[in-house]
Amino acid sequence: MNESIERGKLHRYLSEHHVGSIAGVEHFASARRMWAGTPHEAFFESLWDQVSDDQNDLELLLKKLGYTPHGLARLAAPWAHLLGKINVLNPLRQKQKTLTQSQIDVLIGLLNAKLSMWRTLLLMVDKEPQLDEGLLHDLQHRAQSQIHQLTEFSDTSWAERFR
Repeated sequence: MNESIERGKLHRYLSEHHVGSIAGVEHFASARRMWAGTPHEAFFESLWDQVSDDQNDLELLLKKLGYTPHGLARLAAPWAHLLGKINVLNPLRQKQKTLTQSQIDVLIGLLNAKLSMWRTLLLMVDKEPQLDEGLLHDLQHRAQSQIHQLTEFSDTSWAERFR
């Protein structure tokens, strides 16, 4: 039985997550714009910065492995960027509506998908020497922190959206 990782599959997997990260960063940018000028502005600015840093680390990981975004992923990237920018969940960016809670729920889901990717990559560390275990652990902890931060925000501010 071959224990090595099929690099083409790893390449596609990372490319798919890279496309997702493009949309994800734009979803967080949309939330940042929506909450600008409110008491929550700094919180969403910080989350956007954190998510952007994680995307940069994913891009560095792709480069370290000698990958560029996979063919279909490259084609999908502009669409992912646009969909994230449009904010289809809350196009009018209303802060006191249930659509805002739906947007927060989606952001938490995006963070969970990212966390799952870091966990999956950690499982591959002993089979793929180019994967940096220390960095992946750091990225995993960062994703867990982001999920906690956004969940805490949702839990403490739900009344703004439902009362």
